[in-house]
Amino acid sequence: MRSINIAIISGSQNTSQYLARQLSDLLGKYLSFVPFSKEEWVKNETDYDLILLSTQTIFTHQPLLKVKTSLESMVIRRTLLKSSWDQVLSIQSGSKWLLYNDERESAEETVSLLYELGARHIELIPAFPSMEKIPSITSAITPNEYKIIPPNITEVINIGERVIDVSTIVDILTRFDLLQEDTQHIVSDYTKKIITRSQGLHVTMEGLIKTTKVLQQTVNMVQDAVIAYDHQKNITIFNKAAEEIFALSSWEVAGRDILSLFHDEKLTRETLDTPFTGVPFIIRNQQVIMNHISIENGEVETVSGGVLILQVAKKLEELELKIRTKLKTSGHQAKYAFQDIITESEEMMMLIDMAKKMAQSDLNILILGESGTGKELFAHSIHQYSTRAAFPFVAVNCSALSESLLESELFGYEEGAFTGARKGGKPGLFEQAHRGTIFLDEIGDISLSFQKRLLRVLQQREVLRVGGTKVIPIDVRVISATNRNLLDFVKEGKFRADLYYRLKVLPLSIPPLRERGNDILQLANFFLRRNGWNKNLSAAVSEVFLQYHWPGNIRELQNTMEYLSIMNNGHITTKDLPFLDSLAYKPMAATNVDKPLSEFFKLSKEDLSLFILQSILSERQKGRSIGRRGLWNIAQQRKLLTSETEIRILLKELHEKQWIKVGKGRQGCHIVEKGLYQLQNGVNGINRM
Repeated sequence: MRSINIAIISGSQNTSQYLARQLSDLLGKYLSFVPFSKEEWVKNETDYDLILLSTQTIFTHQPLLKVKTSLESMVIRRTLLKSSWDQVLSIQSGSKWLLYNDERESAEETVSLLYELGARHIELIPAFPSMEKIPSITSAITPNEYKIIPPNITEVINIGERVIDVSTIVDILTRFDLLQEDTQHIVSDYTKKIITRSQGLHVTMEGLIKTTKVLQQTVNMVQDAVIAYDHQKNITIFNKAAEEIFALSSWEVAGRDILSLFHDEKLTRETLDTPFTGVPFIIRNQQVIMNHISIENGEVETVSGGVLILQVAKKLEELELKIRTKLKTSGHQAKYAFQDIITESEEMMMLIDMAKKMAQSDLNILILGESGTGKELFAHSIHQYSTRAAFPFVAVNCSALSESLLESELFGYEEGAFTGARKGGKPGLFEQAHRGTIFLDEIGDISLSFQKRLLRVLQQREVLRVGGTKVIPIDVRVISATNRNLLDFVKEGKFRADLYYRLKVLPLSIPPLRERGNDILQLANFFLRRNGWNKNLSAAVSEVFLQYHWPGNIRELQNTMEYLSIMNNGHITTKDLPFLDSLAYKPMAATNVDKPLSEFFKLSKEDLSLFILQSILSERQKGRSIGRRGLWNIAQQRKLLTSETEIRILLKELHEKQWIKVGKGRQGCHIVEKGLYQLQNGVNGINRM
């Protein structure tokens, strides 16, 4: 048999080697494990059958984005040995302990693990060497990190390094079809040594593997026909779906030669020696698709039996149509792609490139931006560009639903969970988004109590329905969006810091329309043409559009163009603009005073340049820095008809002429010698301001 090679990637070589040793001790007979630090992995050019990651956030490191998207990856789940867990349980209830680890992320993960395993009787506070202010607590728990414990800690419990959870062992075995009787014994023995995060898992496996009755009941629940046979080709399992296809009962065929069911020359003893998939057969005048799995004897590498799985072609077509119809009627599919984003802005082009890179990972994305900037458009596009594009895209507006309704919609509910609950219950949106993407819009509007439950879903990747007792595992990529300043909310205690950083693994900030330059006119003419207007905007109207602040961003622009395409007399003029006579028009956005357009006057390009030079010099003499936004605010106070875009272009030109220097960030602009000369000798067109 071909050797199966698995790569293990961690933040450090020591950790990856420790994980590789654990797995090799358990499964080295069947699989080969190769440890890598993240730096070593970047240089690797060998393909592996599977990649195991020490943490979910390992892909936030830029070099690791070079991992081929075709390679399957899995995050290792960790737990504790029973001996370590006993030490935790012995701690006095109600006491406070530090959880000391080498890095913040590791400390927080270990705290989450202990709480998940049931350590609710104590309060744990994550601590690490780079922490700015360590709480004055003298008791600490550490996962084998004695060397970093500060001297003021008088009581230390060492729980040892975290070990691999049995659920990860089972996932690996299942991935390579190795979950058989001898590996079941390995899993069962290992489970006795650890505190498993899935306590009933090994009991369920033993029942399925050792009890023929339970196995028969299981295959009878499968909609496809399942026929198993032994090494002599005699039938051992014949489920109810197979009975329907062949019109034979299981007791009639038990022990019969498998080939006696078929009269097609394509199925012979020789063809049953190798696996195959998707082979069409005709059985009782109906077309079926047959798949074959050979069961090998692991010790001597001989075939000891096999399984035939038959699917009725008509039922497959009906099922596919039903799924597609249901997804379309429920709206669970993305409607937009990156090519639908209309822009000429260099900043937006860079933003789209960033979003495409983010789409290739499964990490959480937080989209920030004012209302109407196109956050949902980006969410749709990211899903369409990702490997999950063939699966559902579920969007929910968190601010549109009450807390109780949002809980039942996202997590689902069981029958009888509350008055009016649907008979049979209802799956939540997280379940419906399985293997796809869920988009949580207006995430900043959810309550603190709901934030706590959402955080658990994101951490554990499983949901518990309202009124239910069974956890349901989910595989969902989460994209959230908000027009709120979540960091301010965190500082004010309105938003949980742990949820904020869980959502903001990959941040994406969309600029407002007023900062996108010519995109305003490009989008305006696009919306006009879409509404049947075949002319571009006039120069006068275009100039007003560039001066307007567009507080509603693209949504307001779209509504404006729909209005203009109807409310005009054959030509669109400035008199037709709906915002000129409303309070929405605020060219002095930095103040509370509305200024009509007629009160503003336009400077020539030369005079506006001199105005900029004089304003920079004046602010510098006062010991203040000034940039594009500050210059625009001063222009509005002086009643100058200009825009941030025009000022930005002029600043660039003045910088290229070496009249000014444009600093980064908040450094603002500086006037230099050539600029001072021009200011002193230029045409003084600014005295009238």
